[in-house]
Amino acid sequence: MKKADYRESIRSIAEQREILHLLHFTQFSNLREIVKHGLLSRDKLAGPEYMAYAIDRFRLDGNGEAVSVSISRVNERMFAAKRYRSGHADWVLLVLPSEILWTHNCLFSWRNAAKKEVRDHRGWRRGPWAFSKMFEGSVADRNDLPMHYPTDPEAEVQVLESISPDLILGAVVFRPEMVDKVQACLEGLPGAKRLVVFDEDTGER
Repeated sequence: MKKADYRESIRSIAEQREILHLLHFTQFSNLREIVKHGLLSRDKLAGPEYMAYAIDRFRLDGNGEAVSVSISRVNERMFAAKRYRSGHADWVLLVLPSEILWTHNCLFSWRNAAKKEVRDHRGWRRGPWAFSKMFEGSVADRNDLPMHYPTDPEAEVQVLESISPDLILGAVVFRPEMVDKVQACLEGLPGAKRLVVFDEDTGER
């Protein structure tokens, strides 16, 4: 399958499932650099020109070239664990457009990307087969999930390119006093004003 063909297939699946948003969580302390440089992989952030704060020294999936995003909902257990380990309450959930799924090179992980069955999978994880597998399962597996939710809450997309700051659509924060602070950071982005909303839970969009 040609590159244009497989990307169009991914787009078709995403539109059929009415997938509108991708999500990426980060510490508030990283937001100004993200607005300036975009979302960069851990390998790129190792350069001296960048200032970024990471909770884990290494990625468990071993892929330092990727930016991890979730489809429609976050991995709540992982998000809670990272917030706990960080010792910081100020985290931001960035909302990104679903078009990244087909405009950027992505690896699709139907389970957590660090799981052995995903890491050792020899098939091609960049195309529509791997993307569709994120939504597979019986009626019991899906448990009345909305069609735009992956079956496994730990499923993720590894974006193998930098994500431009222009693609940030808005943000979710978890303390009301953070709304204005995050809004002020996002004012540096071109185009329409970004919406920042408060959610006392982790939020599912």
